[in-house]
Amino acid sequence: MVSDEEILHVKHLYGYKTIREFKEDMDFLLKNYAPMGLLEILNFIRAGRPLPERVFLLTFDDGFREMHDIVAPILLEKGIDATFFVNSAFTDNKQLCYLNKASLLAEQFQRSQSPSLVERLSGILHAIGIESDDIKSGILSIRYQQRDLLDEIANLMKIDFSDYLLTNKPYLTSSQINKLIESGFTIGAHSIDHPLFSTLSLADQLHQTIESVKFVRESFHLNYGVFAFPHSDYNVSHEFFTRLSNSGLVDLSFGTAGLVNDRVSNNLQRFSLEKPIDRAERIVAFQHARKLLKLATGSAVIMRN
Repeated sequence: MVSDEEILHVKHLYGYKTIREFKEDMDFLLKNYAPMGLLEILNFIRAGRPLPERVFLLTFDDGFREMHDIVAPILLEKGIDATFFVNSAFTDNKQLCYLNKASLLAEQFQRSQSPSLVERLSGILHAIGIESDDIKSGILSIRYQQRDLLDEIANLMKIDFSDYLLTNKPYLTSSQINKLIESGFTIGAHSIDHPLFSTLSLADQLHQTIESVKFVRESFHLNYGVFAFPHSDYNVSHEFFTRLSNSGLVDLSFGTAGLVNDRVSNNLQRFSLEKPIDRAERIVAFQHARKLLKLATGSAVIMRN
């Protein structure tokens, strides 16, 4: 997310950069590295060639509307390529992600903490094993498998998620995605509805991946398929990647483990420029220091079961 506004469906999930901070990050990257596009990276990987030194690929997850309205114009002005990963269930604002629902509910609770509401919410959270004196934290800790509970809480708080989608349009539309593609950007899949993969069965992991990649490829007539794991690829097995490769749909996937290599050659690891909120210069320096430490301890490669 990049915005100068208070984005309620993200506000309680994580911090995000202002437009000025984002521009400063991009200037730092351009000063020290060369931007590289996804399709160029795919060509290197298909040819079995190592990637060049001092290059970067910029990626954005979750498919928020601000990617079209704010981020893309800045990147075009600075000559930076990027890949935007979208969720098939949220594109065109069909549904609201459970995480974004939780942020909206946390905001509403923070604004109106009536004793009766606190009591009722405490009971609801207690019933699913969430023991917390802080109702807001309890709401934000509701997991993907418990996501139906968020709709129950919304009814209790008289929050209409459908109205929020209609009014705020938080996610990219198909038309906006096509404009991004026409501008030279690339698009990838980010699962159907953003579960934590380590909590899913192998069958569900493959379903979330293959169906979302199919959606992106077919909807936008792409001759490539790329996938970014929601949350992380922690505990995803080698068998998953073998079956994914056999599908013929996914050319490249992306985790979030930082500057480390993966035993799976076409699964590249990334690091965040907004978690924690800090200058890109400091985040990149930390990642390099972390990589050196991992090399020294022999843990610089992610192994797979």
